[in-house]
Amino acid sequence: METGAGRRLPSHQESVEICPQGLLVFTGTSAQDANLAKQFWIAASMYPTNESQLALSRGSSQRLPVARPSRRGRRGRPGRPETTDVTAETIKIQESEEKKKYLQKAKKREEILQLLRKQREERISKELVSLPYKPKAKVHKTRKVISESDKEDQEEVKALD
Repeated sequence: METGAGRRLPSHQESVEICPQGLLVFTGTSAQDANLAKQFWIAASMYPTNESQLALSRGSSQRLPVARPSRRGRRGRPGRPETTDVTAETIKIQESEEKKKYLQKAKKREEILQLLRKQREERISKELVSLPYKPKAKVHKTRKVISESDKEDQEEVKALD
């Protein structure tokens, strides 16, 4: 079997006609085989992908945006020293406020821990004062039940000593 591009396919005693348009015509094959062959050649054709057929509109680009230089690098640039000074001052102010906030939190944490230590010490001292007056907990003694084999084992161990 031949295709329009001069390729040869294995055949099972079937004839193939090539139409002038380059289409494949199967003669002498079952309808199912002809349909399967058509599906194969339709799927095997090399159509361009949808992405390559998209048209770009004006101003659109497939490239990622380029990173711009940071403001810290513009200090030596003429015409903008005021804005960089203002932003630097603003950043310093924010950092100092943040530092104050964290210092206040640390101070509050230390106060809380100190209070907890004080409360613990008071509780322990109260417990020590009341300890002699507390009723003693009864310890339940359980009888040990020793089996005959254990008694024999113990006697044998004593005999060895």
